Amino acid sequence: MITGCAHSTEKKFIAVNQVGYEIESSKHAYLVNAEATWFELVRTNDSKVVYSDLIKAHAGKDTSTGDIISVIDFTEFNFDGEYVIKAFGTQSEPYMSNKFKISQNVYADALQIMSRSYYYHRCGTQVGDESGWGYEICHMDDAPFFDNPGKSLNVTGGWHDAGDYNKFTVNTALSAGLLLYAFEAKPDNFWDNHLRIPESGNGIPDLLDEVSWALKWLLKMQRNDGAVHHKVSQEKWIGEYLPHTDSSTRYIFDISSAATASFTAAVAIGSRHLKNYDPDFSLILKSAAEHAWSWLEENPENFPTGGFKNPEGVTGGQYDDPSDIDERLWAAMELYKLTGQDKYLSFFIENYRKLYESGIPPISWRDVNSLAMRAFLHSEISGKHLEEKDAVREAAIRHADSVLEVHNQNSYNNLLRYDQYYWGSNSVGLAYSFDLIQAYKITGYAKYKNAALDQFHFIMGRNPLNLSQVTGVGSAPVRHPYHQLSEMGRFSNPVPGMLVGGPNNHRLLNDRMISPYPAKNYEDVFKNYLVNEPAINFTAILVYVTSALSTPTNQSAIITTSN
Repeated sequence: MITGCAHSTEKKFIAVNQVGYEIESSKHAYLVNAEATWFELVRTNDSKVVYSDLIKAHAGKDTSTGDIISVIDFTEFNFDGEYVIKAFGTQSEPYMSNKFKISQNVYADALQIMSRSYYYHRCGTQVGDESGWGYEICHMDDAPFFDNPGKSLNVTGGWHDAGDYNKFTVNTALSAGLLLYAFEAKPDNFWDNHLRIPESGNGIPDLLDEVSWALKWLLKMQRNDGAVHHKVSQEKWIGEYLPHTDSSTRYIFDISSAATASFTAAVAIGSRHLKNYDPDFSLILKSAAEHAWSWLEENPENFPTGGFKNPEGVTGGQYDDPSDIDERLWAAMELYKLTGQDKYLSFFIENYRKLYESGIPPISWRDVNSLAMRAFLHSEISGKHLEEKDAVREAAIRHADSVLEVHNQNSYNNLLRYDQYYWGSNSVGLAYSFDLIQAYKITGYAKYKNAALDQFHFIMGRNPLNLSQVTGVGSAPVRHPYHQLSEMGRFSNPVPGMLVGGPNNHRLLNDRMISPYPAKNYEDVFKNYLVNEPAINFTAILVYVTSALSTPTNQSAIITTSN
């Protein structure tokens, strides 16, 4: 029974994972700020009530949202179909949820759509298909050097980074690495012809083809001495436009050790996974990774000192990193896994404590501690360094337990503390899901996987916004991301499969607060890039988590989105 009174000024709704729930999983929806005593699960194709039960009493007010949550539990219902939930109380009309599905491989289509979103971020080529999303060939003049404009280098290709069209080595390398880890963890979730991209049908899983598009650009960013340029971007933002109408000059900026180390890790992973599909390209990647490491060995300090900084007069993404040791450790372990050479493992063993001695930050382009730890824990060390492996394993579990504490305190069962709703908060929550998935793999304890799944439910619509945070995925997704292609192309829906940044309580557009609660400080408005911009690294960690939490599907799945 529900007791007490919800705030009348708060929105009242039923929040669900709008994609759905796997048959054998726990199935919970949340009644938000409303009073009701019982619910019905209604099948949409015939409006038949297939399950009903009482609603569990609400807890206290949630700190990050101000919402009062009551739990709707339909875990016992295990039949395929599409459904809505209706909640009944004293009100004249029942509260009704958005539509969702129950199925054994319910996330397969969503995973496909998310993975395919990278095709629509390709730079230096014409993009388009029967869906309608696309653009003419773009940015074929990339790019002169910023510090020597009379000199240029062909750095065409790669992925547009986010809502704009700049390209950053650290973010591309991180995104490629996460996508490759998604493939590594569950290769049965990805196959040739999966994404219907131009390379489909070549005998290589499409996800590896898509990542290869990015890896080929990364190779162009490597200098002859092995070091890697930090970014290709315009000097200043000049407005919104379609990619092929971009009139700005895009420059190559200086090298950085963080970019070089991230590059090393990503191309090493790519070499390892492409060895059996494209051996010639795999060898090129291996050589590039080893060459980059040689430069890192010769330049052991973070370069430039304090991390990359934009030159005077340059605005836009800086992607500065005050410490590159986590990137170096990630690179070292991936080179060890690729080559088996002890010098890489020795570097890791000498420095690995730095990954967790001050806590483990959520994965981002600046912090790849969790990726370096994962690489070590997934390595074959033939009985060597077991003490170090135990130490890393224990650090990962301690970290996961601290994330669980936050999960258990939040009424929405998501993973963010009150003070963690900063830029890209959606990806921060999923970064913690990544960490919980690693703890589940280490221990086999379901509590870690279940908490990771709760964060995924949060992203997919079981949240205080009652919106799926992924374009084109779910029955009520965000519709107006800060994504110039989607907006300027005048498509009826945005490019599908992109994770938007999410609520942001630290930086507000025009100093305007949308909500006093950090988890609600969001609006689905194109111009508000602070909360509504997608980015390739956001979506990459979403792909990893979605795949990790999915039951492998068969290869007959088809994309169902349309413009």
